Amino acid sequence: MTSRSHKSLLLAFCLLGCVLVSPALTLDSAKVAQAKYDALKAKVQSGDIDIDWREIRLDAVVADVDGEFDWHAANTEGVAAFNAGDYAKALLKAQEIIRHDIANGDGHFLAMVSLKHLDKQEESAKEKLIVDKILQSILSSGDGRTSDTAYFTVSTSEEYFVIRLLNLKPKSQSQSPVRNGAHSFDEMTVVDKDGKETTLWFNTDTDAELTRRAGES
Repeated sequence: MTSRSHKSLLLAFCLLGCVLVSPALTLDSAKVAQAKYDALKAKVQSGDIDIDWREIRLDAVVADVDGEFDWHAANTEGVAAFNAGDYAKALLKAQEIIRHDIANGDGHFLAMVSLKHLDKQEESAKEKLIVDKILQSILSSGDGRTSDTAYFTVSTSEEYFVIRLLNLKPKSQSQSPVRNGAHSFDEMTVVDKDGKETTLWFNTDTDAELTRRAGES
């Protein structure tokens, strides 16, 4: 084997190895994440939505921007109000969620559909653009078909956000995170409108690392 061929083979092996044994996720400190989140949030509030939505999603959860606010409860109330035809109340709940975390896809989705039913089409269209940006920031991270190409999510709620917007329904979930080397995953069985089952993989390194940090504090 020539020296050049040996180097090419070594490079190919190295690149393959980098994919297979990539390190676990390294997160910023809460203070650094908060500063990054604030800067990106200011851009969105100024009308610039062409930001790194993966980054702001990650910053939001690392900085724990929600604090003591229970956005799940607020979203449940908002959805209940929407289903009851009280779109104004649903919008208020959506805005409350977004005010705490501007990267919360569920909040923007609730705002989008509420505004549409309140006949505020222009505002609804703006929320749809943000919903699409958030969804694409997740879908562009992989195809979700294997652990190696799992969607990168920063919370379990994002998994259900993706499933819902892909018009799928969850059927079952792995009882505990699936480990693969240094990484952690959720394996979800979903069903499409025709009843066809598919398995989706979600990277849960963020949850795993934040849980580890909490245990050390």
